[in-house]
Amino acid sequence: MSIATPRSANLIDTVGAGYRALNRRLWVVAIPAGFSGSLWLGEPLVLGALAERLQRQLDGVVQLLAAPEQEAALVERFLLSDLRLALAWLNFVPVLPPPLTASGSAVGLGSAGQLLALVVLLNLLTLLLSSYFLTLLSEVVDQVHRHPKASLRYALRVALTLVGYLVALVGMGTILALPFLALSTLVIIKLPSTTLLILLGWYVVLFWAYIYTSFAPEAILISRAGPLRAIANSVNLVRHNMPSTLGLLILSYVIFTGLGVIWRQLAVSPLGLALAILMSAYVGSGLCAARLEFYRQRWIP
Repeated sequence: MSIATPRSANLIDTVGAGYRALNRRLWVVAIPAGFSGSLWLGEPLVLGALAERLQRQLDGVVQLLAAPEQEAALVERFLLSDLRLALAWLNFVPVLPPPLTASGSAVGLGSAGQLLALVVLLNLLTLLLSSYFLTLLSEVVDQVHRHPKASLRYALRVALTLVGYLVALVGMGTILALPFLALSTLVIIKLPSTTLLILLGWYVVLFWAYIYTSFAPEAILISRAGPLRAIANSVNLVRHNMPSTLGLLILSYVIFTGLGVIWRQLAVSPLGLALAILMSAYVGSGLCAARLEFYRQRWIP
């Protein structure tokens, strides 16, 4: 049986090891940089004609969530929001997000069929790109040397395992959550005043579920685990390393989002945008490598 035990390496050591690993294969940064560049330089995708069919339903929802003076602004912001990243649910590549609202020309979606096709295409592309990116990073972190063709084949295997992991996670979550969801609905119907408290409770549960399962991709890459084993490894790792896990996740979030403010300030000119994309790709890739290093250091098979 595998158990997770803490090692002596602190978070600074782990993050530093991640960036040293990235520096040994620095060209990997081209993957997130190219992805970010395509988002910033490509035309945004918005709801377009499909938005007109959703307008009435959207107005009703906004009336429940916003003050009357804010309704028009919220509706307009939603209808003009760039959908490319919002619908890329299988993306694991760190990117510099473009402005949320499309300000210039944009490609509009005319039907629900086009929206469905977009979701499938985006997630297929981002899954393959993410799998190859993570495979290359895991090779330098775990000091595994593969032929380029072998890396591609392994990346395809990683992609299939990631899909299996997500399907298993959603399936188990749904089975476990359905009784409590039904109970929560009954309580809200009988006692409407408890709605906020129940929603807060669900948020806390989902937050900790994310924390405990967040290292499953690293388990797939470093331990070559299958979907269910990856989830078990992640839960076991986090359970035995809770303080350092929270520290790494918080540190990564602060670094990436904090520097993101600086990158957006730089991205007001072509030269500044190029620098922001490259630096964001380097920082994000290093943090991804640090997560892999964190798992490698603290997991003992």
